[in-house]
This record gives sequence, C-alpha cells and structure tokens, in this order.
Amino acid sequence: MSAPLGWLSRGRKCRSFAWGWPSCWLVAAVVLASCTAQQTASGGERAAPAAKRRSSDEELPQPVDITGSELTTRDGVALKATFFPGSKGKDSVPVILLHSWKGSRKEYVTLAMALWQAGHAVLVPDLRGHGQSIEQAGSPNPLSATRFGKNDFAMMVEYDMETLKSFLVKKNNAGELNLEKLCLVGAEMGATVAMNWALLDWSWPQYPGIKQGQHVKALVLLSPERNFKGLGMQEAVKNPLMNQYVSIYIMVGNEDPKLFSQAEGIHSSLIRLHPEPVEGQEKRDKTLFFKGFDTKAQGTKLFSVRGLGIEQRILAFIDLRLVNKDYPWAETGKKPGAASK
Repeated sequence: MSAPLGWLSRGRKCRSFAWGWPSCWLVAAVVLASCTAQQTASGGERAAPAAKRRSSDEELPQPVDITGSELTTRDGVALKATFFPGSKGKDSVPVILLHSWKGSRKEYVTLAMALWQAGHAVLVPDLRGHGQSIEQAGSPNPLSATRFGKNDFAMMVEYDMETLKSFLVKKNNAGELNLEKLCLVGAEMGATVAMNWALLDWSWPQYPGIKQGQHVKALVLLSPERNFKGLGMQEAVKNPLMNQYVSIYIMVGNEDPKLFSQAEGIHSSLIRLHPEPVEGQEKRDKTLFFKGFDTKAQGTKLFSVRGLGIEQRILAFIDLRLVNKDYPWAETGKKPGAASK
C-alpha cells in the first residue's frame, strides 16, 4: 500500500511547532508509519509482534525543543534537540536517536513519532557541527562537520553524549522515565558514536551503594562501520563489558557489498559476547540480532524503503529487550531498588 502523500504539498502551508519540525512532516510521519505497519503485516518477513500501542484518543505529552544551558557541553557547544516526553512515567523507556554524518535530527521524524506514540521518552539531538548545533562559546565561526577530524568525533562521544545523558538523568530523577532501560539508535556515524559511548557508559567504576553508568541496555545500529573518519568501534565490539546486558540489533542494506561486509564483520565480532540461547532457553533471551535488506539504501534512508518496516522492527526489539525486562527504576546515584528520599 502506497502512502497518498501528494496532498501534503498542494494547497497546504506548513506551520512550525514550538519545537521546530514542520507540522506537515508530522502528518507525513503518521501516514508513513501507518503504511509501514500495514506493509510489514501483509508481505515479506514479519517483524515480531510489538506491545499494545496507545489508542489515538489518549492525549500524549507534547514534544518540546531543548536549547540553552540544558544542553551546553563541557567545551561550550550549544546542542539543540527535540524531546518527546514519555507517557508512562517511571515505566517510560528513554531512547536517544543519533543521526548520520552531515545529517540532522530531521532524519528521525518517522521513528521518533512511532516511539512517542508507543509511550517512550525520545531525545533527538543535532550532534555538534550538525543541524542547529553549530555554536561554541569563544568561537566566532560556526562548527561544521565537513571540517571535523578524529578528535571532533571523539568529543561527540565524550562531551555530547554525556550532556544528553545529564538531561535524561534529570528526567529520570523526576520520575518521568527509567534510565535503567536506556536505548541508543545510531545511523552510520551515529552508530559509531552509540557503540563507543555505550562502552564508556559501562566502564564507570562501581562503588558499594552507588551506581555509575551501566544505563545503556540496548543498541540499534543502522549500517554501522568499523571505523568512521578515525573513530573506530573495534575496542567496543571486543570488550567483555558489551555482553549479554547490552542487546544489539544491526540492520543494513545488503546491496552495498562494502557496508554489508562491515556490518557483518561487526556482528561476527559480537557473537562471542552474545551467544545464541541454548536448548531450554527462551527466544526472549536472545541478545544479538542481524538483518540485511535487499536494498542499496543505508542508515536512516532505510526508513523510506517501502515494505521494510524498520520502525516496527525497532519497536518490537525495544519491547522484547527493554519493556518486557525487569530493570527497576532507580534515582541516579543509587543502586537499582534503593529507596528514594
């Protein structure tokens, strides 16, 4: 079923919400998400069934643009992001969506909407040098990803991601989401950033009665590369910390031999840390997933390919590995299950 989107550009003027994305994109996102769900159910390989979604007549908390001091990094970069609040309080799964190189948060309009409709708390940033995140204190020139080197991408991992996490920490401690169920979705460059920061998150030292890090429990990697402009993920894919506690779903278009080979190689490196469930274990104990699609499209462009149902697959993965898992809410700085003041 094809989406009747032509009317969106005829006789209708797009207005902008307070959080920046044109409203006509949101209409398109809803239509596309609906069509994608029908395509996935009616043909091809079906995604795993997802949890029951919020009914259309229930009111969702409205998305907001996040700017200013809330998202200023340690080195003075003013990040811009859109936050879709979760609707399940302490049961809301937080998801950070990380775009591709020279892209922006607009790449994720359909996925952000689908996750939001499912009740998840979704943070969609422009990483430094991308989209609207181009201002840095003390620098007269705007940041540009086209001029970035290895150190700039490393600062995305260390500074940008910690700033985004700090924003979610405040939401967690206010009881608006469960940071113990944090999921990262990354496309191409974003996949490399996600994998490296997940390793950092799991590398924090642990002390009696205090929980530091170890919040990332799931990763979705869209067309990942072993090395992106000097920032590699080899250390992460071989590190024992990235074990059964971090579930990983890799998706890639298999008609690009180079990218498919890299994604397949990353998957092969992760297998030893994510053994297949043995006889007697349930399928829900599986922690590593890989899917190649018959398309040349890669990264977030996979969302636009008819019939793949990428959004529905990600929703099903989050349901399986996060929604249906017992990761108790905890105030950050305390062990899970510790009483809050």
